[in-house]
Amino acid sequence: MSQPHLKVDKVEEKVIIPGDPGRIDLIAKSMKNLKDFTMHRGLRVSQAEYLGEKMSLVATGMGCPSAAIVVEELANLGAKKVIRIGTCGGLLKEMQPGDLIIPDKAFCGDGTTREYNPNLKEVEADKKVVEALIKAAKKLGVRYFVGTNRTHDAFYEPLGNFTRLAGNGYISSEMECSAVFLVSKLRELKAGAILVVNTPEPPEEVEKNPDMIYQLVDEKKVSIGMDNAIKVALEAMKEL
Repeated sequence: MSQPHLKVDKVEEKVIIPGDPGRIDLIAKSMKNLKDFTMHRGLRVSQAEYLGEKMSLVATGMGCPSAAIVVEELANLGAKKVIRIGTCGGLLKEMQPGDLIIPDKAFCGDGTTREYNPNLKEVEADKKVVEALIKAAKKLGVRYFVGTNRTHDAFYEPLGNFTRLAGNGYISSEMECSAVFLVSKLRELKAGAILVVNTPEPPEEVEKNPDMIYQLVDEKKVSIGMDNAIKVALEAMKEL
């Protein structure tokens, strides 16, 4: 049955889910035979082939509410495995623009996952997806970090809220992973994510220099990092 937001009645079992609908064109450069199906409320649904295998490419939009809607509808449409490709803030001092993050779990600092389970603090990514992403990253020889991502709702959050992250063990910060992981787990999908650091913002350093917190780095390193993330995601998805 056609879904009310995605406006299609079927997707492939393997789905790549960027937040930005425009990123689908970038992903498709590493694939063949891109086909667009719908674009409703920014939720672009497309399909392409990687090494002869069809995969769906579906934008989630920004934030957990939108991401949760998309994953719910993907489950209804026959999806089995999803990998999010996105950007994030890098919370470790050694991180540089373009570094890759493979979250093995996400801290639930958002409101959407609380509505599903008010007692949930963290949610794990699927172990097999994480293993496939790590294997692909090693194969491609790219720099990556594995650990807990912090998912939250407010991009322009108060400075004090952000600096309190220091010492909590989070390696990255973004706005979708917790919902993607939780809804996938509840709906029996295997889910993981590969993120590109576009804002190096260690909380300890942000406390000294508050201007760091919202500085999205738009440069060649981030572009190369996104290309690497796409290659890692596609190789991992092929392996699964």
